Amino acid sequence: MSGRLDHVKAMPKPGIQILSETPGTGPELGRGDRVRVRYDVRLNRGDVLANDREEVLTVGDRETVAGFWYGLEGMRSGGSRRFKASPHLCYRDEELAGIPRNAVLCFDIKSVEIVTD
Repeated sequence: MSGRLDHVKAMPKPGIQILSETPGTGPELGRGDRVRVRYDVRLNRGDVLANDREEVLTVGDRETVAGFWYGLEGMRSGGSRRFKASPHLCYRDEELAGIPRNAVLCFDIKSVEIVTD
């Protein structure tokens, strides 16, 4: 992935830190679009929570934490992005198996594409 951020207009939401991005050439993702996403998730300290996971999801649904969707905002189909999401956009002070309270999550969106089937 490219480390250049010249093309990034603005941070999608407070609490999202974009680390790197390779822009896609397809249409911009929109709320309600079905997308196929391949990604990794880890804690800020490096512990892996999900490795090379692929799912088909609906943009903006409540199947995953808000930080995941906010980090995808502005992406185009075919792109990739690495970003960090603050605890208030993830699990806050809730402790889950393998995820401590107030954890910063790091997402590596390896690919995203709009599904039209």
